[in-house]
Amino acid sequence: MWTAEEPYSPPDDALLRAVEGWLERFPPDRLRELVTSLPGPRSRLHAPEAMAATDELVSDAWRAAGWRVGRQRIRWRRVKGSLDHVPPGVLPGARRPRWHTYENLAGTNLVAIAEGETDEAVVLVAHHDTVLGSPGADDNGAALAMLLELAAQLRDRRFRRTVILAAPDFEEIGLLGSRPLVRWLRAAYDVRAAVVFDPIGFMDARPGTQTVPAGIDRLYPAQVRRLRERKRRGDTVVAIYRRRSTELVRRWSRCLVATIGPDRVLQLRDPLDLPLAGPPLALHPAARNFSRSDHVNFWRAGLPAIHVTNTGNFRNPHYHQPSDTPGTLDYDTLARIAAATALLIEDLAEPR
Repeated sequence: MWTAEEPYSPPDDALLRAVEGWLERFPPDRLRELVTSLPGPRSRLHAPEAMAATDELVSDAWRAAGWRVGRQRIRWRRVKGSLDHVPPGVLPGARRPRWHTYENLAGTNLVAIAEGETDEAVVLVAHHDTVLGSPGADDNGAALAMLLELAAQLRDRRFRRTVILAAPDFEEIGLLGSRPLVRWLRAAYDVRAAVVFDPIGFMDARPGTQTVPAGIDRLYPAQVRRLRERKRRGDTVVAIYRRRSTELVRRWSRCLVATIGPDRVLQLRDPLDLPLAGPPLALHPAARNFSRSDHVNFWRAGLPAIHVTNTGNFRNPHYHQPSDTPGTLDYDTLARIAAATALLIEDLAEPR
């Protein structure tokens, strides 16, 4: 029998005591400042100068926080990816092709490393490119800004496990940058956990602002019922996971509940990972919505990973639009997600 239930353990007293200290380290105004500082739109294809400036900004911030910073150069002579623009020759109003073959594609993945006592690694991921014409405050500037501030706030912490922050390139054209990133991580480290944030900045607590893919209530009746009981308010934080990452999503949700409460935390097991029901569901259009970020490449490599998201276009009217600007984000919730992430790192990486 397949199950889509939510693995959950409530936060204990020690975790709840630690929350306030971490929340003080992530003032919302500081996160707003960081999101606003990011160049945008940023893309190797459409805004290469802004992308290069983002590379420098992120690398400099991580280096200033005392992390070892690296750049993984990536290049393809010919690679198939998704299309984030209308190519020449497509008539106005015509349906644009979904896929495109890119020639001589070159980019850079950014990484920051805090070496531990072992090659066991905890990895946090936020892509740093945007689609054509969008400043990308929610997608994915908020998550990137959070990784910048996490680096600063963890600078004096030492862990048994290695902690890695990663900003892959080319997420918006088919998750291309995280492919070589994951290959490098597998070769260099024993990855025990990976958390991919995308997107996490937009919240809307008004009733009726959260939508869901058609037919999803049949897969996740309890979760959809919870959304309806809260009048479909668009302020939940969703974690998508697979069986291999059940313990990781349990620990993540425990930390997040400590910062935002249980009502706003949802867990969804990837439908393609469900026993018996999984293979037939590959034909269901709704299933594609669980494979839209870089966590997929970790799953394909057999690594435990979760995707933390606000559900993007199922909530945010500015998703992939020129209006995805810093003024549309909820920085209080972003600060609470950052605090939960710091708690998770302490839990997984084991302070020394």
